[in-house]
Amino acid sequence: MASEDLTTPKFVKFREDSTGLEIVYPAVFTYEDFESARKYKAKDSDVYVCSYPKTGTTWLLTIAWLIVHHGEEFSGNYRDNIPMLEFDGCESTEAIDDSKFPRIIKTHFPYKLVPKNSKAKYLYITRNPKDAFASYYFHIRGFRSPYKCENPDLNKLYELYMKGEVEFGCFFDHLKEWYAHRNDANVLFLLYEDVKQDPRNEVLKIAKFLGDEYEKKLKMDDGKILENILERSSFSHMKGRNVWHKTFRPENEPFIRKGVIGDWKNHLSAEQADGLDRALMEHGKDNGISKLWNKYAEFL
Repeated sequence: MASEDLTTPKFVKFREDSTGLEIVYPAVFTYEDFESARKYKAKDSDVYVCSYPKTGTTWLLTIAWLIVHHGEEFSGNYRDNIPMLEFDGCESTEAIDDSKFPRIIKTHFPYKLVPKNSKAKYLYITRNPKDAFASYYFHIRGFRSPYKCENPDLNKLYELYMKGEVEFGCFFDHLKEWYAHRNDANVLFLLYEDVKQDPRNEVLKIAKFLGDEYEKKLKMDDGKILENILERSSFSHMKGRNVWHKTFRPENEPFIRKGVIGDWKNHLSAEQADGLDRALMEHGKDNGISKLWNKYAEFL
């Protein structure tokens, strides 16, 4: 009897019968999780933080929370305050109190699966695919149980990633869908690298998008709240907070890892980097996504 492969992460694919839409989840989740998430109805006041995995989601969630809560951090575990729609489902998401502050909802769903409301706000963040893939590899290493993978192999994960056979499908398809809606009035499209290079400007941009009242609040008292947000959303501060997950992770695999541009150079082979570059060019030749990171060429 062949031994089980514990070096390749496992995933499951769910198909929604009514629409034919398909989605990939980590192996431990069930169709009921997916079905519950699809039942949630977007409210006018909802703020969605949308992304492909490992492209700056937690960072943007933190910034959005701090803006909406006037610089005050959440208490307890972040998933008790910010639900992940596709994993926590409809009931848990609806249970978040939004009587005083807008409900912030995390999702990696592709655009077509995210609940829509013309008055809700949708923040989307993306990151250059080489750093996104490198970060995803360390994500798998830290969360081995959900993927039934005890010793993840980077090369095997790369093969799955390039074929779009990882959770939430193909990085490039996910990006293309959201990029096509970048000019929608209730969508704000952000680059991880822009937030890294000029966090002050990007935080103000996000606040203005969420509502003029938030931007005005950030500029009051000589920008005291803005300074609080910049400090509390810094990687050094976030890394010091033990609030980001409930699942066991090895001590040498921190959830908040580096947060730098170009870390892929320490982990990917030249062939893997070239493969991701070629895929970006191929997927982006007709829509412009291949040019998103041109201004960061010296780092990438």
